[in-house]
Amino acid sequence: MKLSLAILLAVGWLAVGNLSAQQPQPAASPAPARIAVVDMEQVFQAFHKTKQADAELRRQAETFKGYADQLESSRAKLEQEFKELRDASQNLALSEVERESRRLAAQDKFRQLQAKEAELQQYDQDKRRQLREQYEKQRETLVSEIRRAVERQRLAGGYTIVLDASGRTLNNIAAVVTFDPAIDLTAGVIADLNRSAKPSKSADAPPPAEQ
Repeated sequence: MKLSLAILLAVGWLAVGNLSAQQPQPAASPAPARIAVVDMEQVFQAFHKTKQADAELRRQAETFKGYADQLESSRAKLEQEFKELRDASQNLALSEVERESRRLAAQDKFRQLQAKEAELQQYDQDKRRQLREQYEKQRETLVSEIRRAVERQRLAGGYTIVLDASGRTLNNIAAVVTFDPAIDLTAGVIADLNRSAKPSKSADAPPPAEQ
């Protein structure tokens, strides 16, 4: 049996339609990225918790310095006593017995001086390391909190990415050369972070710091 021309044409159009439906459709173009900037250095310095952390570190450093000054005073006293005993041990106006007595005393005083110098050096190294570790830990905590505030501002503004406007290149050139102030999130991030800041009370005594 022969198919009519109309049926053949219909089958042909149907096949073409099926082939067209099977062809992959072009992917939708992604939405253009929305970029914002923030001055992380300015935010870090303006954050009220940064100022609190700095004040705490300064108090701790002053306490450490006070004790180190006491150690240095003791060391200087031992050094002076050692020099006096050493000079007396070489004084020909004294008897040989007296000079020997001063010499032995000078040796003992010198050992005390060395011990005090070692104590002072060890104390200085330990406290410097403690302050450095405390600073790095506090900075890490503060930066994490700042990043969360930046993320809140990014989401609220519908931005895709936020660049640090305070960053520098290897040639010490601003990484973000220029930008529209309308996309600067710095003020909003600072306001967000300092919203919970409590007014300072000058009458409050600083917490005691350990030696």
